[in-house]
Amino acid sequence: MKHEENNRTNRHSETSDFLHDKKAADQLFQNIVSELELNPSLTRHSGCAYHRRFIGRYVLRGTCVLAAACLFAFCGTGFLQKPAISRVKAAPSSNAASATVTFQVDALFPVRDVSASLNEKTISVDTLGNNGYSIEVSENGYLLLEVVSISGIRSEQGLSIDSIDDQAPVIVSHMHTGSLIEIHVRDIGDSGVDYDGIYATTSSGMIKPESFDAADGLVVFPYPSEDMYITIPDKNGNRLVSLLQPADESGTEESR
Repeated sequence: MKHEENNRTNRHSETSDFLHDKKAADQLFQNIVSELELNPSLTRHSGCAYHRRFIGRYVLRGTCVLAAACLFAFCGTGFLQKPAISRVKAAPSSNAASATVTFQVDALFPVRDVSASLNEKTISVDTLGNNGYSIEVSENGYLLLEVVSISGIRSEQGLSIDSIDDQAPVIVSHMHTGSLIEIHVRDIGDSGVDYDGIYATTSSGMIKPESFDAADGLVVFPYPSEDMYITIPDKNGNRLVSLLQPADESGTEESR
């Protein structure tokens, strides 16, 4: 009997210890839940799952913040980067009447504006694609290229254009031969003399050449009996106007 009573006492003690340990564990769990700001009504198993979701959510949030910071740093570098103008080339046309200028714009982001001016006069810029641009110029001078980034940073590059023929032809020599006057001409530019456009004028009107030889630069007019103005154009529209005066009593003739 005494042995059975001892067994009941031991079982009661073990039950009390278990209940005490369970109560202590529950209190500890509640403290942890409270510290982590979790839902205190959850069980231990569901609380652990919630805790995992809680940690995962904040890990994801931290990852997003880090990614945003990296993106901001990357974009910030691009916004502050000065655009570069590269691969600038100027190619004259075959008749030296114009030139085509091409260039490349190097920038991390699309630029706000691309412009050009020739001798301080704005000229149009054509887009070629792949950040390439083209400009047609028809006179010599100083060409200024300007690019403005999306953040307002400017980049400039200038170059001299000197390949366009803006010089009129010249008279190299002239010779009185019988009833004709032979004139040798030369274009000091690259477009060439426009022989079909050569003519002369006197008080009687316009006179066309008797003949011309483009290979020799020779133009033949009737010998004038009065002052004669000879107009010699080139293929780029430059013109020489020269006065040819007939010989005076001393036999001297003059061209200017």
